Amino acid sequence: MIESTKRIKAQKSFLSKWPLHRIFRTTTALVLIFFSVILILGVRQYLLYNQCRQAVAAGDQLLFQFTTVKDHLNESLVKGQEINLQNLNKELQLLNNDVNELSANLLVPEGLKGSLPSRVDLVGIEVKLRSIQEQPQGNNQETVALIRTLGEMNLGLQQFRFGLGDHTQRILLGLHKIIAGALGLMVVLSCTLLYRLNQSLTEPLMALCDASGVENGASCSFIALIEKIEWLQQQVNQQPASQAENMPEDPIALAQRYRSTVLGVMGTELASELTNRINGVLNYTQTLVDVEGKEEGPQLRNDILPLLLHEEKRAAEMVGIMQRVGQWQPTRPSSIALERVFTQICLLLDKPLRAESVTLDIPLKTKIEALVPAGDLWLILLTLLDQGRRSLKKATNSDSSPKEIHLRLESTAQAEKIRLELSNSSGGWIEGAPMLWPKREFCERLLQQHHATLEEQVKGSKLNLIIELPCRDSVA
Repeated sequence: MIESTKRIKAQKSFLSKWPLHRIFRTTTALVLIFFSVILILGVRQYLLYNQCRQAVAAGDQLLFQFTTVKDHLNESLVKGQEINLQNLNKELQLLNNDVNELSANLLVPEGLKGSLPSRVDLVGIEVKLRSIQEQPQGNNQETVALIRTLGEMNLGLQQFRFGLGDHTQRILLGLHKIIAGALGLMVVLSCTLLYRLNQSLTEPLMALCDASGVENGASCSFIALIEKIEWLQQQVNQQPASQAENMPEDPIALAQRYRSTVLGVMGTELASELTNRINGVLNYTQTLVDVEGKEEGPQLRNDILPLLLHEEKRAAEMVGIMQRVGQWQPTRPSSIALERVFTQICLLLDKPLRAESVTLDIPLKTKIEALVPAGDLWLILLTLLDQGRRSLKKATNSDSSPKEIHLRLESTAQAEKIRLELSNSSGGWIEGAPMLWPKREFCERLLQQHHATLEEQVKGSKLNLIIELPCRDSVA
């Protein structure tokens, strides 16, 4: 009852249906994303702090410079001293440059920019000073007005400085709150994720402990669970390997299973080539769409259409090849043109053999049809060619020695039969993995079902394979 309850809970859990590697990768990715968000906000805080500090420093510098100029002018005006207007003009120019920089700063709000002295205000100070110095007598009112103006401008700059400081502090405080909130959210999400992960994986693991038969399952550890699973795996591996082979099974039905496996093996080798062909079709089609309506469109269309048709034909041939590898016709006799089989084998194995520097020599011109189901003939030829590839790969020949596989087509004394002779430069035939590729003995039994034979022939130090197939001339 307890086991069934745990299984029901495990089935209802969302994460319990995910592959373990996806769960842990997703968890790691989410935590890294949270951490990256905090890191980005921290960098943003640092950059914004520097910008605010520079803006406040610029405001302090402007206030200090203007205060210095104001105090100097006030002292000179009160004492009636002559002012160097040329030096004053330079100071006012520097003040105007600082004002322009602050006005262009994005951190300075528009409401505070009105407190900054404008160029007109600075030029007005210089004009009033010139007027006072040109008429030193009787200008007391203008002097008092100028002193009052300088005081008002200085007060405006002080207000600007305090307002800018408050504004930058509010910006930094707001970003601080965002970072603190994001950090809190990251902690909450991480804890929630870990909680859900623990809740989803604990029950299935405990059920696995109970199902594996580990003693004292309530205190089952990972080490004990792994040791128990390894022990069970050893028990399975120690069973007689020939048990499955000794089971009586119809060779034709077993051939279908092998064809399905070989279809998957060859499909992986053909996947990239088929993808390239499909991409070529898409690219040529897009080019035809792009040149539609242009002056050079007809000429380009005439050039591209043959290429497009070629890519489509090759893609269709590859798909047809994969269909024929898995073809099965157990209930009625079947025949297939050898020229068609050989051509498609060359197309299917071209890229894998070129990658291993193996040359495949097959006669491509023949008008003979083999009276053997196409799927079985495909399976046998691909199996023997794979054995030749394995033999060449394991051969100890020097790198300069050519790697070749030959398939010769010969007539026999009986007109209704044709002989295929397979040889390779290594002189041997190494069988592949028994779970993926059939053994040569199975190929012999399968051919016998179709009144054909597979024999070994020794020529010197080399071993060749001879296949005799019932045949007829092509009716096409």
